[in-house]
Amino acid sequence: MKVIKYSGEFEDFSTRKIYKTVKDAGGTSRLAKEAVAKVKKNYHKNFTTQEILEILLDFLKKEPKVAEKYNLKRAIMNLGPTGFPFEKFFSRILKEYGFRTIVGSKIKGKNIYHEIDINAEKKKKFMIECKYHNESGTITRLHPAMYTYARFLDIKKHGFDKPWLVTNTKCSLDARRYAKGVKLKITSWKYPEKQSLQKLIEKRNLYPITIIREINEELKQKFFEKNIIVLKDLEIYSVKDLVYKFHIKEDLARKIMETANSLLSD
Repeated sequence: MKVIKYSGEFEDFSTRKIYKTVKDAGGTSRLAKEAVAKVKKNYHKNFTTQEILEILLDFLKKEPKVAEKYNLKRAIMNLGPTGFPFEKFFSRILKEYGFRTIVGSKIKGKNIYHEIDINAEKKKKFMIECKYHNESGTITRLHPAMYTYARFLDIKKHGFDKPWLVTNTKCSLDARRYAKGVKLKITSWKYPEKQSLQKLIEKRNLYPITIIREINEELKQKFFEKNIIVLKDLEIYSVKDLVYKFHIKEDLARKIMETANSLLSD
């Protein structure tokens, strides 16, 4: 049994993978087994991973908290369409882990200026390049790893200790091998296993505001303008604040706060 990935490639249909992702999102063993059964029941020729996602999100509506967490990867892709919100999002994550950060600085190399996505300091000084993708199935390949390291070499004299490539998708094996050889730090969706982007988010409940599906594009931009990037940034607001400061209906404001509080209560 095969399924078609976002990239158009085929991979084995894995019930174990479905079970694990539902469990990782906080579902019980029973819910995970029911989710597997639901997907298997709908299996057909040319079944796609996008269809699996839609089936699972619909099925998990009965457990909204699990559904929202299951939707995390898509929520990060919805930060776009540009990469700048992702840079601010990752900077926000780093601050929760004790880093001092600056987003979007310009630093002169030997002959040109480089715009550095994030400068981060915690014992060491890191030059961070963010590679953001807003289409599922896209892989960060070798080239971004190579130019991240090249830029680091050109501005290393400014006190940087280490280059760091951050992406919201998977990294190719070539990129990871290259990074290991030149001591380039990589943070991608599920790599490295214990310090991946997914793990960094889940360990501290640093869910992006886009994980709440009721937040549309217009409201998302309004939140960004007020530096509301992750759900924790909503903690200083009340339902009444959201209604009056962002000009939204009370029902929507209440739904946003209820969902945020539920996800942050773990």
